[in-house]
Amino acid sequence: MAKDKNKEPSQAENDYYKLKTDAVNRLANADKNTVRRVSDEEIEKYKSSKLGRLPLWLKALLMKCWFAGAICFFFYWGLAQYLGSWLDQMFVFGLGLGVCTDLLTNNVLRFLSGDDKEYYPYMMITSNKYWSFIGNIIYAFILLFITIQIYRFLGINVEPLFFGIFYTAVDMLFITIKNKIINKRESI
Repeated sequence: MAKDKNKEPSQAENDYYKLKTDAVNRLANADKNTVRRVSDEEIEKYKSSKLGRLPLWLKALLMKCWFAGAICFFFYWGLAQYLGSWLDQMFVFGLGLGVCTDLLTNNVLRFLSGDDKEYYPYMMITSNKYWSFIGNIIYAFILLFITIQIYRFLGINVEPLFFGIFYTAVDMLFITIKNKIINKRESI
């Protein structure tokens, strides 16, 4: 069956294509005084993913754990056969952890934080200066040394999943100590 090209559109079809200019004007002219306050419960209904519903601390820990495990996988396991000595392997591994912390982990946390800096309590070095790059590398060597000592104490082999958990646990221990010292100093 062919459509009738000469048929006039109905009233409903004509109304469908009318622009809703009042809604567009309200949106274009909105400011803090004219916009109604939306409750947090209403915003929660429209969150796009289940990841958005996870608590802040859990997202930070999972991300730090994942990056540490990934560096373990690629640097410790991946380069083991190409590097001559164990000390060379630990040097490259620690360097990779520090660079990843400075360039990836901390930058993702800063991006997620925005202006309110809600993820900053989960970073050891919150500054984004040139010296922080060196500081994160030195800090990663310290964390790597302690994490390797945990593996020696437990008598198990290094693997990415537990390495990420142990490395993040030691990292969060030091960050908690740092945050307590800062809070105590600010309260004085």
